[in-house]
Amino acid sequence: MMTEHTESADIPQVAANFMDKDHDEALALLARVVRCLEEMPTSKAESGRLRDDLRDFIEHSRAHFRREEALMKAVEFPPFQLHKQEHDARLEALVAYVDDLDAGVMEPADLKPLLVEDFVPWYRRHCATMDKATARFVARKEGGEP
Repeated sequence: MMTEHTESADIPQVAANFMDKDHDEALALLARVVRCLEEMPTSKAESGRLRDDLRDFIEHSRAHFRREEALMKAVEFPPFQLHKQEHDARLEALVAYVDDLDAGVMEPADLKPLLVEDFVPWYRRHCATMDKATARFVARKEGGEP
């Protein structure tokens, strides 16, 4: 079941409120996508719901990444470019999934392992490493804890 793979408790808190909130929201949206995949008969209505949920997840991710990137620029975070490259690569992959679904190149059943076995582990690592480092750097710049 997807909830095992997307519980917010599994995502490390980074001590930056908007980032932690966004991460929790992203996992809730991703859980909706996977739930739709798990419950999905072959009906067009469910297929439309899947695409809507997937697009909601992508748009949330895009907005979150842009907020992080604006913050990194504002504090002159040294590994900004590397962090942004990860964001861009993941957004590109997510958009490609929708394109492949729309083109009939990918079946909805093919999407679940890509999300659960690839995206979720990446997201956990990204939050535990890059986002945590970003939050620590911001806190130091703002005179908070190191």
